[in-house]
Amino acid sequence: MFQRKRLFTSTSRKVFLISFFSLLVGLMMIGVIAYSTVYVLVKENQEKSLQSSVVHVEDYLKWYMLNMQSQLVYFANADIFESLPLEGYSLLMNNLISSYPNEINTVYVIEEGKLVTISPELYKHMLSPEWVKEVDKQARQWGFWWSEPFNSGLGRSVVVAKSFNTRDKSRSITVALELNVNSFANLAASFPKDKQIYIFSQNGEFVSSNAPVELYSQKLQRDHMIEVLGQTLVGKRNDLNSIQTADGNYKMLRSNNNRWDWIVFAAVNEAEAYPLLSSLRKQVLTIFVIWISISLFVSYRVAAYIRKPIRTIIRHMNESSLGHLDTRIVFKRNDEFSWIATHFNKMMNNLNDMFTNLQKAEERKRVQEIRVLQSQIQPHFLYNTLNAFYWLSGTERAGEIGPLIKALMELLKYSIDKVGDVVPLEEEIHKLERYAELMRLRYGHVFDLDIVIADELLSAVSIPKLTLITLVENSIFYGLSKPGERNHIIVAATAHATDTVSIEVSDTGPGIDEDVIRNLFEKQRDNNSFKGLNNLGIRNIQERIQLYFGDNYGLDIANDAGEGLIVTIRLPLSSA
Repeated sequence: MFQRKRLFTSTSRKVFLISFFSLLVGLMMIGVIAYSTVYVLVKENQEKSLQSSVVHVEDYLKWYMLNMQSQLVYFANADIFESLPLEGYSLLMNNLISSYPNEINTVYVIEEGKLVTISPELYKHMLSPEWVKEVDKQARQWGFWWSEPFNSGLGRSVVVAKSFNTRDKSRSITVALELNVNSFANLAASFPKDKQIYIFSQNGEFVSSNAPVELYSQKLQRDHMIEVLGQTLVGKRNDLNSIQTADGNYKMLRSNNNRWDWIVFAAVNEAEAYPLLSSLRKQVLTIFVIWISISLFVSYRVAAYIRKPIRTIIRHMNESSLGHLDTRIVFKRNDEFSWIATHFNKMMNNLNDMFTNLQKAEERKRVQEIRVLQSQIQPHFLYNTLNAFYWLSGTERAGEIGPLIKALMELLKYSIDKVGDVVPLEEEIHKLERYAELMRLRYGHVFDLDIVIADELLSAVSIPKLTLITLVENSIFYGLSKPGERNHIIVAATAHATDTVSIEVSDTGPGIDEDVIRNLFEKQRDNNSFKGLNNLGIRNIQERIQLYFGDNYGLDIANDAGEGLIVTIRLPLSSA
């Protein structure tokens, strides 16, 4: 009893047994009918007949095209062309047309995109200068060129052209034959009436056919076949075996076993050529209906058994994809679906634990990145300040170094206290004023600093430490490149209705080039990153702001070269 229960509680075995017996019954019914007839023999004979038709047409095309190419090679001979006067060469062209009156419409010679001579002479009025240039261009490019079928003044045609150079290489000549593609259908006389041949170019252009068009219904049928076959070639399909028309079902066979990749289709009306197939088709249709009925019944029973657990699994998967990591599946059954539910629940438990650990790791990573960026600002700031001491010690103002050191100590304490924290805007402004005093002792009154910020914003906005000091430092150093002019630096703040605040640091310095602004935030190493607008200064501030407040905040830079620079800081309001 236990083994029997295990056998029939397995979903895969149930599906296997049901599918196996359904297919077995269906195949047995088809086999009995197929072997009671000559179905296989009829199909083999049909394929052989079609294949014979295709081979016949392929052989004809090979002979025809090789013959035309041989004639063209003879005419495209530099010795013959140069040894004869133009009148004599034209006479040879007339003789060629007389030898092939049904196959060749015209022969003409082109030099440098212009028509030199043509036979017959009256046909020159049907050739446009654009077409003459196109034939000359293609022949020069490929050496030997077959055109796509087209409608000329004398009917459906193709052009075959060959280009050659004169013996002294000073002239390039193209000889072209315009062929009547309707002559390809002359082979229809040797074909049985139940077989039709359709010839297409490799790009899906119709070339010729032996299908009769005496009656209007026959013309409609031929046009339908041409349309379907052309669409098949354009869509690059190779699976077309039959075509259904108003006249009946046609078996198709295709081949392109020729040097020019022209495609030959052979078609036979199955109802007329093989009446036994109609009887077989009715029997197969009956079997098919019975098989469909059995399959519908079996499919319904299988679907009824597996539909409910599958829907339950899909519903819980959708919930988990929306972030509900606490979803779980509970089945009261003993099969593969219960196994899936158990492992799904284990997976969700693992994902929940992994997500919790990932959140903790990301938070630790963010804090560490902030500390690294903060530590980069400190040596950068200290280098510039000590550089100021160095230059001041060599002047008569060396006695002022004491106050400078005191101011520096206060700023250093500010920079290293609470590493990685943001500070109220009021505290950053206070340290900025102390830094400005230190820079005035170093450089004198080469700049003015105005701070225009409402009192209510000083305590309502938080900012990463040293942000304003770094930007003002940039403005001071770059303003020194305009000697004799006083740099006016303004720090202003504006609150917006979107709970954001914009702090602008503007100056009247020389500005910077647009290329420098575009490359300003690229994450690349800069060995000379101790001054002004560089990757350590501006990009460091940008990354610190986005690490603290998100990607919606950061820096914007507007520049008018020679007139100054405006750096706008976007921060959230009430972020302290």
